[in-house]
Amino acid sequence: MNYTKKKTNVLISLMFIISSSLVGFTTATIAADADKKEGEAGAENKPPPPPPFIKAPVVHTQYTKNCKPLGLAVAPKGAKRRTYALKPASFRRMERAAEAMSAENFEESLTVLRELESKVQDRPYDLAKAHEYMGYVYLSKGEYETAIKYFRMVIDEKILPVRNEQSLIRNVAGLYLAIEPAQPEKAMEIIRRWFKTAVKPKANDYVLLGQAAVLGKLYDEAICPMRMAITLAARPKNSWFDIIVAAHYEKQDFVGAATLAKERLLSFPENAKYWRQLSGLYNKNERYMDALVILELAYKQNMLKKGTEYRNLASMYALKDMPYKAAAVIEAGLKKGIVKDNEKSWKQAGGSWQVARENKKAISAYTKAGNHSENGLNEMRIGVLYSEQESWSNAVKFFRKALSKGGLKKSVGRVHMNMGIALFNSGNPKDALDSLRKSQKFPATKRNASQWINYVKDAAKL
Repeated sequence: MNYTKKKTNVLISLMFIISSSLVGFTTATIAADADKKEGEAGAENKPPPPPPFIKAPVVHTQYTKNCKPLGLAVAPKGAKRRTYALKPASFRRMERAAEAMSAENFEESLTVLRELESKVQDRPYDLAKAHEYMGYVYLSKGEYETAIKYFRMVIDEKILPVRNEQSLIRNVAGLYLAIEPAQPEKAMEIIRRWFKTAVKPKANDYVLLGQAAVLGKLYDEAICPMRMAITLAARPKNSWFDIIVAAHYEKQDFVGAATLAKERLLSFPENAKYWRQLSGLYNKNERYMDALVILELAYKQNMLKKGTEYRNLASMYALKDMPYKAAAVIEAGLKKGIVKDNEKSWKQAGGSWQVARENKKAISAYTKAGNHSENGLNEMRIGVLYSEQESWSNAVKFFRKALSKGGLKKSVGRVHMNMGIALFNSGNPKDALDSLRKSQKFPATKRNASQWINYVKDAAKL
């Protein structure tokens, strides 16, 4: 799974390198009051400001606990290179090339630079600058691989100031990730080379290495760079967390993924997706109550926007013996139009109300479920509920509806038996016997139906 999108700002960064009279007191007061009211009205219409960013405490997993900084703590002695300057003739040609490129006359610019290249073979610095500028022209033309070739030539010449060379190395690494198809292995090779001479690398430098590793599906090698980036940054980007969470998930380290997903959520609590993902990871780790709590908090913040999310929360409530909450969530979703108004939804609500012993609400839900169904299973359920309330006439009514609609499959014998019991209790023993005899024909209910037949005969003296 590719969890990393290529960053278009790599190319943007590379391109950037190229280049009153006084009024009466009453009037003033009225105007001030009007302005105040207008300001208050405007303030009411403004959206609430985003919550202040609070970076979560850094946490570690089995794969991050040994992560170390890369690069150098201080610049080594003698690392500074000699400073060179272009000779005047070379500078003038570079100016002509720049003017042509600004006018998007790329071929003219390249012609000037090739002439310069041929004339400065004995001046390494001028040659390096000609190659560097040729790289920028090819970059502007969209010929990225040719641009990379010239940039790498400059890097190999090792004559630019160290800082300029390091910047060029980073940009080449970014280009390797931006071209189609991406070449993450080459990007990683050159960025590692950059780290060898980099002094106190910044968060974005680690991110580049981490992105390259993920694109190459080298998840082991993505984790530490992303951990270092998040640790170093005062305000890390949420996409950095996405990479490190995904890398742990790909390595089947669901505990680590959940640990980091929690750190991400604490830093970006306004992101609804992160609540759902953390809940899912807790479920994956069999931390079912934690999963429920996280999803419930998301629900209370109106962050659940899909019917499946409401249904999942309801199922989690049901598994934790909270049927009332399960039913209430489903019906809330139905009321908002988020949960689909169909038999499945109303049947789920009815089942939870029934377990919660809220029979009136269960009957209402099953009735709506029945309105969406061509079979009589929901009417059968209503008949059972009325039987539990000893509302026998209503029970008979709905058992008959169930049989009339049909589609009861293996429940036919049970419906006949339950209707026979309801008929007997409502004072209709003869009809009860007829129904019980029908139930007797089904293997699953034959024994119980026979016992009830004997009981009814004795009780009614038939």
